Amino acid sequence: MRSLIKARSFIIWIIISSVFVTTASFAGQNEQAESWRKQAPQPHSARPFDLPTAREVKLENGLTLVMIEDHRTPLVTMNAGVSQAMSGNDLMSQVALAEATGELLTEGAGSRTSEQLAREVETLGGQISSSASSDYAVVNAAVISENAEAMIGVLADVLARPAFHSSEVALYKNNRIENLTVDRQNPAFLVREHFNRVIYGSHPYGIVAPTPETIRLMTRAKIARFYESSYSPAASVVVIVGDFDSTKMEAKAVATLGKWKKPIASATKPIASATPGPAVRRVLLIDRPGSEQADFRIGNLAVAHSDADYFPLMVANAVLGGERTGSRLFMNIREQKGYTYDVYSAVSALKRGGTFFGGSATRTEVTIPAIKEMLAEFDRLRNEAVPAEELQNAKSYLTGAFSISLSTQGGIADEILQIRLLGLGADYLKNYRARIEAVTASDVQRVARKYILTDRPIIVVVGDAAKLRKELSTLGPITALNVKGSPRK
Repeated sequence: MRSLIKARSFIIWIIISSVFVTTASFAGQNEQAESWRKQAPQPHSARPFDLPTAREVKLENGLTLVMIEDHRTPLVTMNAGVSQAMSGNDLMSQVALAEATGELLTEGAGSRTSEQLAREVETLGGQISSSASSDYAVVNAAVISENAEAMIGVLADVLARPAFHSSEVALYKNNRIENLTVDRQNPAFLVREHFNRVIYGSHPYGIVAPTPETIRLMTRAKIARFYESSYSPAASVVVIVGDFDSTKMEAKAVATLGKWKKPIASATKPIASATPGPAVRRVLLIDRPGSEQADFRIGNLAVAHSDADYFPLMVANAVLGGERTGSRLFMNIREQKGYTYDVYSAVSALKRGGTFFGGSATRTEVTIPAIKEMLAEFDRLRNEAVPAEELQNAKSYLTGAFSISLSTQGGIADEILQIRLLGLGADYLKNYRARIEAVTASDVQRVARKYILTDRPIIVVVGDAAKLRKELSTLGPITALNVKGSPRK
């Protein structure tokens, strides 16, 4: 009996040993076979970027029509942009009227009320909206492809025959004043408003939002006059992207958009480019008594979008901050110092000028250290060449974001519209990635020294003046204001 048990135990031991050896051998082979997992994949060279062929037509009334067929999805996107002309007189009123006109374009057009227009667009399986930016007004529309020709008729009425019903004007004014009241309780809004006001001075770009008083003084007649003097087919571009036939769409556009008969607006004088900024560092302190944190922005005038330095400055910004979690500002001020949850920098490049700035929201007690760290990072970018790997990471981020932005019909239409209205050149999209990749470390340092200033930037801080004023005075002369912009003693 004992011999039988020993024999069975021996057999079991042999089986277990065999399994162990086989498993170990398999594991070794498997580990060797999958050693590739330990190697990071090598990036491929960027594929050439080629948009589908665009068909561009100039209608007899001067309107530019750009069409790109894309039959992968049964949708059509239509974006229209109108360069707005504003005079140099009473800029606050002009900006308020431009904003209201852009918003009200889709609140009733032709013989339709706002509700009728919304119902018709919904019935077509589409959507439509409008707004105004610093340089132009835009109408965004999208619809299922089978109703694209019907939608272009709606778009034509919105552009050429906006109704500006008195009831819609009244509703807009009430809502805008209420929204503005809420906005001016937001420190981030106040930082932007006061920063632009100081940087741009007496230029439309300096007005982020109109005053409630200016909005109250607007009437339907004033809005209609602004539209008549500022909107023109010759100053307009319509971009259509999606599943349609270009020949049929062009015929429909001629029959609808082509009826917008109006001479080029010439009654107003174009606004000049933004003027140079201050010669010394200035600190603007916006008092919010009792605030537990402070929002700040540091920056200065930079470049227009069409400027040759735009691409090097974009790369410099990506190294420094941008929206990258691996940027210098993020790693220093958030990760290492723990002063803030979020920190950023940005290039705001418009048609006639632009700004560079960095900013954050911090606890009151660490606001000045955070500002000093940001200025130190500005100086490091100005005085030290960016290492090759860090430079390439920034460029890869920008080219990747560019590709993502063009992954939808709306993204393509937006970019083409911007190119036409800002005069960026027909090859802008095709050469974008190549121009980013061509930026060198010396280019970054050059534009940093030119546009990312530390000796004479504007520093705007929104917070409790009683807690901030003394330490802020070490950074430069202080101008203290209340949230409405009136001097604070």
